[in-house]
Amino acid sequence: MFDSVIRPAQFRQSRWGSGFVVAVAAHAASLALAIYLSKRPAEPTRQEVDVKFVKAPPPPPPPPPPAPPKTKPVEKKPIPRRPDAIIQPKEMPKEKPPEAEPQDEDTGVEGGVEGGVVGGVVGGVVGGVVGGVIGGPPPPKIVEFNDTMTPPKKVSGPDPEYNQKALDHEVEGQMVVKCVVTVQGVVHNCRVLKSVAFMDRAVIEALERRRYTPAMLQGKPIDVDYTFRITLTLPR
Repeated sequence: MFDSVIRPAQFRQSRWGSGFVVAVAAHAASLALAIYLSKRPAEPTRQEVDVKFVKAPPPPPPPPPPAPPKTKPVEKKPIPRRPDAIIQPKEMPKEKPPEAEPQDEDTGVEGGVEGGVVGGVVGGVVGGVVGGVIGGPPPPKIVEFNDTMTPPKKVSGPDPEYNQKALDHEVEGQMVVKCVVTVQGVVHNCRVLKSVAFMDRAVIEALERRRYTPAMLQGKPIDVDYTFRITLTLPR
């Protein structure tokens, strides 16, 4: 602290040397800064510009489609007529053509004749009509057989016989067949209700070849729809 008082000459010399160094360094820094700034490209300036957005007008409508081309009318050509074609007259003739005279037909004698003629019934009587006799008996009525009736009984006829297919397959069982039995004992119109394989036809043929006594109702024969139950067993 007291060096400047004790050694003033030395202090002044050291102070001047340090000031000189500082001055030279400041000048060199200023010179370098000036060179750097001179070589650095200038920054572009920015300017603010007001921009207004304007709405664009709508596009114009598309043009209308072209008109279709005009078609020429098709000319109808007359159809040539054949020389042999029949042309219908515009006016009908006023005269009516003569009608053919009816021919006499052999239709029998009015009222009928005993013995029958064409258009009548063989064996008819005077005053008879086609298909029957006025006041004649009605056709027989077929009724279902029930317990109040006397059942028909077999008079004659064969038993069913096994055919070869039934024998080969060794079939057995009971068949149920419904048939009409008339007052004459004739069997017809058979229907199989319960079948045994390969034996339906054989059983129906055997039944229709049989003859039975008629079923009785209150002592009178009647046509009945009768159910037959036939048991089939293989021959031993």
